[in-house]
Amino acid sequence: MMFVLVNGLIAGLALAAFLALGDGLFGTSTFSVLIDVSYVPGMENLPSIVELFIHLLISLVIAYVWMRFYPRGRGVEAAKYVFYWMLAFAVAFLPFSLLSGSTLSWTALLIWVLGHLLYMTVLVVQVKRKR
Repeated sequence: MMFVLVNGLIAGLALAAFLALGDGLFGTSTFSVLIDVSYVPGMENLPSIVELFIHLLISLVIAYVWMRFYPRGRGVEAAKYVFYWMLAFAVAFLPFSLLSGSTLSWTALLIWVLGHLLYMTVLVVQVKRKR
């Protein structure tokens, strides 16, 4: 369990840092899409740090589920598993962008996908190390 906690936090922080860096370099708003929870009733005026902690909690849950069902085999099964997760993250960009009121752009989508690829890479590396 500690393995999931540590790696979920590392992957979530790496994702947040990457998106914040991408926003600074390209003028997108992917970081705010990631942490914004203002569309959830009762969470309209939370400080950004609290929203980041919520993101990290979600990262822990995703890391747990991801590691729990990661295929034990090598090659094609693992690649398909990561691909389906990446597809889900890419598709999630549209509704989260709309809910957060962010401007949609191809640049933002690319940064979002690359950030989540980084997230998946951190998890894959750690799972491979553990074995």
